[in-house]
Amino acid sequence: AILDKRPHHPLRIPAARLSRMASKFCVTSLLLLSALCLCNAWQMPTHTLLSGLSLRQPSQQRVVLRGGGPRMGVEVTTTKAGDGKNYPQKGDILSMHYTGTLAKDGSKFDSSVDRGTPFKFQIGVGQVIKGWDEGVIKMSLGEKATLKISPDYGYGERGFPPVIPPSSELVFDVELLAIGDKKA
Repeated sequence: AILDKRPHHPLRIPAARLSRMASKFCVTSLLLLSALCLCNAWQMPTHTLLSGLSLRQPSQQRVVLRGGGPRMGVEVTTTKAGDGKNYPQKGDILSMHYTGTLAKDGSKFDSSVDRGTPFKFQIGVGQVIKGWDEGVIKMSLGEKATLKISPDYGYGERGFPPVIPPSSELVFDVELLAIGDKKA
């Protein structure tokens, strides 16, 4: 056997021990990843599960996307399942109906439904508030959902006077009508 004649270094680990540690690390990592996926499967939309496997019924799904603190994020609650096959990609042009209300008192501030004209925009490029960019992209074609959006993912501390007061939590009832030329 060839002996390692290099001087001992506190950060050097013998090859045999390193191999055992790497094996344990790989097994532990795989177990942890599997556990995280299984736990998240109960809170994520069905399209994010492997091979189309769904552990939840499509109606009343909830997805919570959070940012850097308790006041940040968008909560998506599916009220009517979509086709489960067609999902928006960053840059797609979407057509949607929506009704926006203030969470604190339920007062309506805007509605494409009332106007009778769907709202068209490009997803994932900052044309809409962050809560829409991150929440709507999780919906499938034809899906109806409620987006509950924190101020940080909405209009922030300034609001959008006089329609939306400062630091307002928003609720949008939305329906994904079309992704590009594909219609629900």
